[in-house]
Amino acid sequence: MPSGGGGEDPGPAALATKLRALTEDVCYRSPADIDPTACEKYVTQLGSIAGSAQDAARGEHGGEDNAALTKASKNLDKAVSTYNGEQCGRSAGGSRDDEACTQTLQDVADALGDVQSEVEQLPEVSGRSR
Repeated sequence: MPSGGGGEDPGPAALATKLRALTEDVCYRSPADIDPTACEKYVTQLGSIAGSAQDAARGEHGGEDNAALTKASKNLDKAVSTYNGEQCGRSAGGSRDDEACTQTLQDVADALGDVQSEVEQLPEVSGRSR
């Protein structure tokens, strides 16, 4: 059973569509130019993306296991956890290191870009066979 979040995981094609939308956000496109606290909702959404990507990487939808996507999705999960652990969001209310949070937001963007690149190469998304 897929573990990418609540409910049924719709598969790699739907994940690719979500990734295309998420990579249009300013938090992805210009992480150094935005206050990291403004990206809290955005980063929260990425938690389920990491899980869905891990499902796709494990071949949960009939494809082959994909080590590169597994690594990219784990990096995204780690970056999201770091953002939350460093209290970079508005709801944290604690002290935070703005420079570290900006770097963490850049790490989140880099990891998301890697996940998107790997998902776009999946046969279920690209239409190509392996």
